[in-house]
Amino acid sequence: MDEQKKTPDGPKPEKKLSRTTLTFYIIGLFTVALALILISYIAQARADRQLDTLTNQLTEQQTVAQGATQKMEDLQKQFDAQSKALDGVRSALDSELAHTDVVAAATLRMEERDVYAGLARISAQLLSENTEDAVREYDALVEKYGAERLLGRAAENSFGSDINKLFEAVQKQIEDLTTEE
Repeated sequence: MDEQKKTPDGPKPEKKLSRTTLTFYIIGLFTVALALILISYIAQARADRQLDTLTNQLTEQQTVAQGATQKMEDLQKQFDAQSKALDGVRSALDSELAHTDVVAAATLRMEERDVYAGLARISAQLLSENTEDAVREYDALVEKYGAERLLGRAAENSFGSDINKLFEAVQKQIEDLTTEE
């Protein structure tokens, strides 16, 4: 019996894996592989959704940028058209002042028209021998615009030479009438 118990401690025979253990290992490996595939699929789907969202945002931003560009082009066209119109007004007014200040030039033209109308009324009243109204109109004209400006002697905003000559003629007639009385 001792011999049976005294077997040399030599190499022991390797245990063979049982079929069930091997089956569990294989099933486990397939389960892990399927889990990895599922995780990869979910991550890819999420990345695709984010990419679609970013693509949509980029498309919207491009649309907004194109709209802003189009609006800027439209505003530039309007500005060019208004600049042409302003240049047309400046050339139509044909005044040195109009090149720097259109509003002042237009105001000057309106005042000139008003002066011409006043001088015409004074002349008509003088022709009809209505001296009181003519003097009143003359005084109002001088008060409104000033004699120096009407005579072309003012430093700024003097009227043209035609108005100066007409005003001088009316002024002489008014002075002649007032000295007679």
